Amino acid sequence: MDRSSLSRRALLAYGAGAPLALNLAAIGRAAADTPDNSGYRALVCVFLQGGNDANNLLLATDAGSFNQYWTARLAGSDPIALMPPGTAPVAIGQVSPLTKRTISTTDMPEHWGGVLPITPATPQLVPAANKTTTAPQNRTFALHPMLTGVQALFQAKRAAAIANVGTLLAPLTKAQYQNSGQNGAIIPQRLFSHADQQSAWQSGQVDGSATGWGGLMADTFQASGSAVQFEAITTAGNTAFLSGLTTRSFRVNYTGNKSIAQTINLVGMKGRYNSSDIFLDEMRQNLQEGSLGFTQSSDMVKDYAAAVGRSIQASVVFDSALGAAGGPYALVPVPPPFTNPITGKVMDNPLADQLEAVVQTAVAHAALGIGRQVFFVQLGGFDTHDGENPRQGLLMAQLDHALTYFDTALTKVGMGDQVTAFTASDFNRTFVTNGDGTDHAWGAHHLVVGGAVKGGDIYGTYPTLGVDKPASGGTPAFANPDAVGNALIPTTSVETYLATMATWLGVKPAQMTAVFPRLSAFPVQNLGFMAA
Repeated sequence: MDRSSLSRRALLAYGAGAPLALNLAAIGRAAADTPDNSGYRALVCVFLQGGNDANNLLLATDAGSFNQYWTARLAGSDPIALMPPGTAPVAIGQVSPLTKRTISTTDMPEHWGGVLPITPATPQLVPAANKTTTAPQNRTFALHPMLTGVQALFQAKRAAAIANVGTLLAPLTKAQYQNSGQNGAIIPQRLFSHADQQSAWQSGQVDGSATGWGGLMADTFQASGSAVQFEAITTAGNTAFLSGLTTRSFRVNYTGNKSIAQTINLVGMKGRYNSSDIFLDEMRQNLQEGSLGFTQSSDMVKDYAAAVGRSIQASVVFDSALGAAGGPYALVPVPPPFTNPITGKVMDNPLADQLEAVVQTAVAHAALGIGRQVFFVQLGGFDTHDGENPRQGLLMAQLDHALTYFDTALTKVGMGDQVTAFTASDFNRTFVTNGDGTDHAWGAHHLVVGGAVKGGDIYGTYPTLGVDKPASGGTPAFANPDAVGNALIPTTSVETYLATMATWLGVKPAQMTAVFPRLSAFPVQNLGFMAA
């Protein structure tokens, strides 16, 4: 990415939806309990927008589990089943010995070769429904064939996988789900709605939320006396994840699109950002007298104009900290070229560009006066109802390229164990193909990357695979205790997943209730995948 294209501007939006009925007393106690702010640490939420098919991200490859996977996905007009570990790639024009299909395009899984084996440090037993013998069996695992870099990070103990995470109000079994009207079990609302589940993953609430997990974490850091504008940074526009009671996110533009910064340059002001009182007064006057159609006496416009002024001033501070030229962010290496594995052409990887901006900002933390930060980046396109092979194949390659670059860049600037990235998404997708894609589901697998991660392992319980089937023609019935219909019931809550990282970030036990009000409902509140 061309350094000249990195521009920055404040994000003025205050979050969507009605405010939550939060426990203000708990927040007050959290603010009074100063967090551990010694040394810099940061979390980066990598949001896979649209609902990633995690069934193809982290796979169980023991015989019984993979047989269920193969049966469910090697079907339809364009099968989405990935090939078993060790399968050699099949060249264009050749016939796959496994699927008997002639390989005609580069987006067919047979052309990619087998899934990539990983060996977790902690063995997991094959569940009863997936066993092929009566004796105990250890599960085997693999990653999507496009995740070669993540496989290397896993083997180097710099990446871990978290199994079957999803939105929950309390632990939930299949029996409780099926009889929820009788036993009082609570099922999360609108499980398969993009907007609601994005909100629930980012804030714990559907219908939009005024606050989110990352913003509430940042609220606790502000109590330590650090600068308040830069604890929460987004490269993806307004997001509930970074909104706190006092925290407002600061937006970093990573492309050359016109922004406030470039607008200032266009009108002849010097530097990327300019704090000229004349310019600020001129902007306020324009807003008050014409731009929004209000009169100069409008309190609403005056407040908005003041917010614009504060935002530009914050941009001045930010730009000064990074340095217009030769500043600390100049030490950060640029992402290497990304080659689209489907077309073979070099193309942009927006996720790598966003993570470059994250590393540049993290390097400047001392100049910004920040000890803790929370970032939000996003890669879209995961709603693969159709055309999943080419679409998810490209997205997995972009994710792999970006996370590998991210770890390399942080290591080069000496911050490899100070910044941790983790994936999140709306939900998983259905286990069984719909023909050439998948539909909305529930529990999903995720990745955590960084030098502070206790990598090389899978945390949480990987579920039983397969969908319920009655006995037929001598074939015994199959019942999956971990799924309802075509969706996995999460065994790890979003709260537990995020609270594990919040603890590493410095949020203290007394503050957890303010950030994660439902955390106490879950018996496991820390999965143990982060170093102390």
